[in-house]
Formats: sequence, C-alpha cells, structure tokens
Amino acid sequence: MDKGAIMSDLTRRLFAKKESKQIIAYVLLFTAMAWLGPLLLGGTPEKPALGFFLWGIAPMLSALLVRWWGKDWKDAGWSPKWRGNQRWYLLSLLIFPALIFGVLGLGWVTGMLTLAQPTSAWTQLFIGMAVTFLFFATFEEIGWRGFLAPKMATLHDGLLGHVIVGIIWASWHFPFISLLLTHTSESIWTLLPRFIIGNIALAILMGELRIRTGSVWPAVLMHWIGNTVANSLLAGQTPIVTLTKGSEFISSFGAEGIIPILVFGVSGYILYRKRKKVTALKTSAAPA
Repeated sequence: MDKGAIMSDLTRRLFAKKESKQIIAYVLLFTAMAWLGPLLLGGTPEKPALGFFLWGIAPMLSALLVRWWGKDWKDAGWSPKWRGNQRWYLLSLLIFPALIFGVLGLGWVTGMLTLAQPTSAWTQLFIGMAVTFLFFATFEEIGWRGFLAPKMATLHDGLLGHVIVGIIWASWHFPFISLLLTHTSESIWTLLPRFIIGNIALAILMGELRIRTGSVWPAVLMHWIGNTVANSLLAGQTPIVTLTKGSEFISSFGAEGIIPILVFGVSGYILYRKRKKVTALKTSAAPA
C-alpha cells in the first residue's frame, strides 16, 4: 500500500470515530458563538455586553453541550486529583510568574522595557483582574483541556494532537485579535503567526499536564496566574511595564513572545518525551 493510500485509510478511520465527530461539533459550536455573539449582541473587552460574555463562555458552553448531547462525561477531568500531583500543581502555579519576571529582568537590563513603581490604584486593578481572569480561565479550560485535549488524545496522543489543539485554541481569540496590538508597535502580520505558535507551545505543556494529572485544574491555575500577572503589569493609565518599540518580540512575556514560546515549547516537549519513554518501557515489559 502506498503512502497516499495509507494516509487516506488513516484519515477515514479517524473521522469514523465518535471523538472526531465530537471535536468537529465542538469547533463549529464555539466558533459560531465566538463570532456571532459579539456581532449580533455587541460587546468588547472595553465595553462588555452579552455578546462579549458569550464569546468568553463559548469554549465551556460548547463543551458542555456536546457532552450533554452525547451523554459523555467520563473524561471531563473535573476532579482536582491533588494526591500525587502536587508537583504539577506547583509547576502550574510558578511557571508563568518565573518566566515573566525573568523576561522583565532581561528587558530591564537590556533597555527593551521600562519599569514603574506600583501604586495603590494598581493593587486594586490587580485584584479586579485576578477575579475576572479566574472566571475566564475556567470558562476556557473546561473547553480546551476539559474537552478538546482529552478527545484529541484518543485520536492522536502525540505532538500532532497538541498542535491541532493549539491552533484551534488560537482561533477562538480571532474575533478580538486586534487586542494583541495594544502594547506593541509590531504589525499583526508578524505578530499573529507567533501568537499561534505560542498557543501551540502552551498546548503541548498544558496538554501533557492534563494527561499526567487527569485533571483540568492545573491548566486552569496556570492560565489564571499567567493572564492575571501579565495583563496587570501592562494595564492602566500608568502601567508598571512599558515595552520599548521595536523589541517587543523579545521583551513580550505573552504567548506571542519569543522567550515564552521557547520556554513553554521545550518544557512541554520534555514532558512529552518522558511520557512516551515510560509508555515504551511499559509496552516492552508487558508479557507477549
């Protein structure tokens, strides 16, 4: 059988599976909500309305609808599964702050960003963002790591599965992708590809944590901490961090930054390789 026939047979078998149909239904649902919600019902991050709220809950709501329709709740990962997974929760808690403050130190030393003193107004801003992003991280991750990642893993538990999850995840941001330009002088045409790659790198890391823990909550924790710290440093009339024009691709600590892409991608790949090695050892040790 030639390579084309093999690929055709693989594609046919994949799309014959229940999980493939669930993923397609999920993507169609959240994409429709994410685009039509703001278009028909209005709302932006600056002026929230019902349409913006629908965009925010689209990943979770779509996952719940698909699971409800198929009566399929077995791999939702809603249990914290804390026992035996403390180190993965610790990694989820610390990786974003460590990365962000590492980038801040490098940027400050090299002049690629400037720092200002926090004010009492910033403290209030931080608390407000922490509450807001806790909800949004939960809305997202019940969809991405609570539904999409485990369903994709049943079809392809390798890097390709993570890549597909990352691309789908990035696409949800597209209705408000102009927000990426708020803190940069860079063109969307160079920024957007890196943002997608950054989502893929994060999808590898978060996906591996989901497989190892069997729980969605490490991803919620990582997503929440990352969004809260990063956005609070850049927000407000007098932000704590101002990126120097022309160097944002290095000094950025968001998903589109070069350093975060490398850190998340390498970290995720290491976890992936270790998991595959353990699986191979178990397979070779199993009786024939």
